[in-house]
Amino acid sequence: MKKTSIWTNIKDIDCKMLDKDIEVDVLIVGGGITGLSTLLELQNSNLKTILVERNICGHGVTSRSTAKITYLQEQIYMNTRKSSYDKASQYLKSQIEAASRLKDIITKNHIDCDLKEVSSYIFTNDEKNVAKLESEYDFLTNNHVNVEKTKLKGVNNILALKVDNTYTFHPLKYINYLKNLMKDFIYENSKVEAIDKKDGYYYSRVNGHIIKSKYVVFATHYPYFLIPLLFPFKNHVETSYIGAKEVKNTQDISAINIDKPCISMRYYGDGKKNYLIYLFQSFSSCNIKSIHDNFDELNRKYHFYYIWSNKDIITNDYIPYIGRVYKDDDTFLLACGYNTWGFTNGCLAGKILSDIITKKDNPYIDLFSPHRNINLNKILRLPIDLGCSVKAILKSTKNNVNNMSIIYKKIDGKNVAIYKDKKGKEHIVLNKCPHMKCGLVFNEVEETWDCLCHGSRFTIDGKCIEGPSNYDISFK
Repeated sequence: MKKTSIWTNIKDIDCKMLDKDIEVDVLIVGGGITGLSTLLELQNSNLKTILVERNICGHGVTSRSTAKITYLQEQIYMNTRKSSYDKASQYLKSQIEAASRLKDIITKNHIDCDLKEVSSYIFTNDEKNVAKLESEYDFLTNNHVNVEKTKLKGVNNILALKVDNTYTFHPLKYINYLKNLMKDFIYENSKVEAIDKKDGYYYSRVNGHIIKSKYVVFATHYPYFLIPLLFPFKNHVETSYIGAKEVKNTQDISAINIDKPCISMRYYGDGKKNYLIYLFQSFSSCNIKSIHDNFDELNRKYHFYYIWSNKDIITNDYIPYIGRVYKDDDTFLLACGYNTWGFTNGCLAGKILSDIITKKDNPYIDLFSPHRNINLNKILRLPIDLGCSVKAILKSTKNNVNNMSIIYKKIDGKNVAIYKDKKGKEHIVLNKCPHMKCGLVFNEVEETWDCLCHGSRFTIDGKCIEGPSNYDISFK
């Protein structure tokens, strides 16, 4: 069994590391689908734009998804129309357009990323949820979507909804094409250590060098700053468990249920082998009891060849944050909080952010604005998300996610966590996440140190591989 995402099993395109001071118009921070989409959109502008990535482009959340390009998104529209039917309709329109835009980019550029047109399904096997699907059918029909009531073969379900014009693909093959196309403007292994603003310019310290820019775009999974937007209090982190198993034949479908536990599935064929990709269980990270047991429960389904986990940011009104960090400032932008639907929203974010920078109109700026008005979902979710944050902090402080193989102690006055691997080697790290000082738990399946509060991840020896932490936890 390989304890890694199936998508990482390809050769990467190498990009240089920043090794000098540089002045540009736009600095993009983060090399996932959002950052590279924004860089692509700005290629035809007159703005000098570069992208910096702390590790390797695409190897964060982008490489750990199920890689669906679909506008049929579980209960997103159901949740959103509780507070505004019009916003739910506008969000649906944005996702349809984003799926089409991403498909067009792939086909027009002849990108070899295993793009496949499939039918998308949402389904239920719970009588209590049938009414929800009936309501969803009415919503989609009223918004001129060609949707069909049906049953999904091979899966226990009472009712399913089916739409066409959706897709699956290989995310890192797509990322590698963009990297190769724009590698002169991409710097990997280049971590932003600090950003200061002076006289209308941003001065970003990266690898000990300075990038001077007029604009900064945060295209990271979770922004590391705390005060603007009070972002940690407007969302929660959700962890899901995914496996890939070799199968004889593929089907041209992707599917997700609206029940608990969550089930999401699709197929993938690389011309040599065929795979079922299957997601089972999604938890608010504050509710995780045992990472090892969660992986075991996933693996009991099919005995997967690849297994891995992913973390998603769930906003309290179920709409991503894309736009201005400060309300009247077009120069400091971000995109995050995709509610598990990263590929449509990452592509869409590239267009919205580039339009803000180049002073173009975009019909979705207000919908996704981080400063949008408060609504019923925000009111209802705020205490839940606050409670989850507090619960995660308390749980991490007590280090009470079941793992008996970790020793917590003090060395030289510092609190550390120690894991001894199968060869007897000790791996010692600082046991607090640098972001907000939450305690860390050891994910012994993937051999990473994970923060339950906001999703930071570190290698077994403490190198930060995913933020919002901006620092390593290596013990020296």
